[in-house]
Amino acid sequence: MQRTFIIQHATTMRKWLFLLFPLILFTGVLSAQEQTLLQDKPGTFILQKEALNGQGPDLYGKMCACTNAESDAMLGKLEVLVQQFRKTPVLADIKGFDGVCRLYGGRCNSKYGYAVPVDIKFWFKSWTLYKGKEIQWVNEPPQWIIEVNQPDKFRDNGFNVSDYSNTSDPTNPAFSEKAQSEASRALNELFYVPGVREAISPGIDRYGEYVVIYNPERPPYWEQVTVREAFRLLFDYYKCMPDKAGVDAILPILNREFEGFSEDEKDSYAYFGDSESISRVGSKKNYTPVVRPNPEYWNRALPEASVQLIVLEMPYPEAVRGKMERCLKNDDGYYYVYKLMNELNLGDLSNMIDRQDK
Repeated sequence: MQRTFIIQHATTMRKWLFLLFPLILFTGVLSAQEQTLLQDKPGTFILQKEALNGQGPDLYGKMCACTNAESDAMLGKLEVLVQQFRKTPVLADIKGFDGVCRLYGGRCNSKYGYAVPVDIKFWFKSWTLYKGKEIQWVNEPPQWIIEVNQPDKFRDNGFNVSDYSNTSDPTNPAFSEKAQSEASRALNELFYVPGVREAISPGIDRYGEYVVIYNPERPPYWEQVTVREAFRLLFDYYKCMPDKAGVDAILPILNREFEGFSEDEKDSYAYFGDSESISRVGSKKNYTPVVRPNPEYWNRALPEASVQLIVLEMPYPEAVRGKMERCLKNDDGYYYVYKLMNELNLGDLSNMIDRQDK
């Protein structure tokens, strides 16, 4: 899990904090020799709900347009989904931390999405005994985020080109703000599948440390892209870059790469290719195809207030157990995060995916 906390080393700073506060609300992990997790301290659980609409425009300039009624209906579904997490022993009988679960609007994708996008965030405000004082970790405490109805989780594992539409002094006659904005947006829709797909069970896939839960009766949640289509988007992007010298340097190289494929290869699916190339696109089949979200995955016969896709960052079970044991040994509050992962039944989450017959 990515940690965003700051480790405080200065003894003098700790002394000042003890003078200022009867209970220290700390931002980092104290040394294992100085602290002990209060695993038996009774804890609480709070569910915080926010409106899921009015999140602002997405990449395509459209708003997350669900109504207040749809937002309320979706929040009701999410409360039931959260109860699946609360079946785990660590959240059923809370000890050692105060739990907070926040439901709030996620990344809207009006082109490739449908159902209301949501983030579910769990915080574990763990309690520690430090030099005879009870201390709670409340500033950036251990946390876990689950994404619902967001098909572009792996977008950062893609081409990641910049949008130069705001350039003030372009030298390329083919440049325009509209063309550059549209071309960069279209190219950034593509991404590489981050590793080997492992089908855990029908409707549950794993890609390395990520798990995708979905309706297996629907079309694939991603669609593969051909070499020809990937290069079309690359050409569209680089042709309208603002710097003419850069365009003149890149386009011939890109064209040579494209012409290095046979016509059959151009019409075949694209995969990750030579990392030293401009395109990074190849035709040789491997475990890293070039894909983009598939708009056909969504069941539009269901209301927008439906749960159709769940994505979790969740290491392999043996890795989770190892992290849990290390955190417990070091009296680290992330122990409770990994304990939840270890106890969670993914089948319970799979049962929460809305289908036509529900």
